[in-house]
Amino acid sequence: MFRVSALILAVVIAVTALWWLSRDILPPSTVRFAAGIEDGGYWRIATKYRNILAKDGIDLKLIATAGSTENARLMAEGEADAALLQGGIAAGDGIETLGAVFTEPLLIFARPTAGVDVPNNPAQWSGLRIAAGAEGSGTRAAARAFLHAADLSDNANTLLPLGGTDAAKALTSGDADVALFVAPLSAPYLAPVLADDEATLLQLDHLVALSRRMPQSILVDVPSGAFALNPPLPPRERQLLGLVARIVAQPELHPAIVDRLVEAARQVHKPGDVITPEGRFPSMDNTSLPQDTYARDLIADGPSRLTAFLPYWVVAQISRFAILLLPIVFLLLPFLRTLPGLYKWSVRNRVFRHYARIREIDEAASDTDDPEQLRALESELADLDREIASLKLPLPYRGYAYDARLHIDLLRKRVARRVE
Repeated sequence: MFRVSALILAVVIAVTALWWLSRDILPPSTVRFAAGIEDGGYWRIATKYRNILAKDGIDLKLIATAGSTENARLMAEGEADAALLQGGIAAGDGIETLGAVFTEPLLIFARPTAGVDVPNNPAQWSGLRIAAGAEGSGTRAAARAFLHAADLSDNANTLLPLGGTDAAKALTSGDADVALFVAPLSAPYLAPVLADDEATLLQLDHLVALSRRMPQSILVDVPSGAFALNPPLPPRERQLLGLVARIVAQPELHPAIVDRLVEAARQVHKPGDVITPEGRFPSMDNTSLPQDTYARDLIADGPSRLTAFLPYWVVAQISRFAILLLPIVFLLLPFLRTLPGLYKWSVRNRVFRHYARIREIDEAASDTDDPEQLRALESELADLDREIASLKLPLPYRGYAYDARLHIDLLRKRVARRVE
């Protein structure tokens, strides 16, 4: 009986495994990826992802947006399957992260104009024209969070809806006093700002206090020469606020696509850059979003050894099934341990359930001297003996039946003596 139960359980687990593994086993050929401003920093990184995924026949269709805020909106509305999202930008309900991938410093450039000086303490900014990113961009969201952390009211300065190339042009032309960028150091639109001798990368005062007022931010050390070495830009090391960019995805994204995106992130970001040591990314630190379980394991443990023998999409399904099965196994283990005891109890109970009646007959025989009643009890004992003898019990448990029949025989003899 126990072997039969174990066999049935094994068959159920095998069928469940086959169902999960066969369910949408092939990944989709097209994935929609919200990639920010066309030709911007995010776009260039997403282009690298696209080229890597193309090697596996996956078309990563890049969606141009105004920035991270619009990326988050597309994800929340289900119009994108995955996206790059700036640190501190909230995603929709259920959206998961596939990992943090790089650090973006909050670059604040100032260019003195006639009669305007930009203090290093942002709490003293007043009447400045600040290029703070286009509406819907991650830069605009970060700028608002930064100004709020500096205790500045909304009308203390003028926020210009300019970001990227437009913000750089406004600063170099004198149409803006300050320009905020949340971007990789390699962002192409920074080139004209860096080439302008009058533009300065601000070293803000009270950075630790500001970072603690912006929970989504971290402190970043930018070494001298990070932008260029001849002449060195910046000329001295700067400590800046930074935000950690993440890859986010829909919770139902195919595990094979998750596998390929994490692998693309590993190839692109693991080498590091001038502000990030090698191996720092991808990571699940500073993600502030629900984590995709499969992506988390890929980042922590690396690719499965099965990839040497099986296609990546088969390995992804096996890994997903293993992740789902482990909690079930842990829940089933205590139950499986009780199965032998339950089986033993069920077999014994087939015999022991008769003992209640045997006891009643024993008590009835002790309380009467009526020969007819004693003969009826003796006959009932004979019936019980035949019924127990007919039980088909496994060999290890037949002793229970023999013991019961022995007890019945002793009781029958005592009743017979009472009759005589």
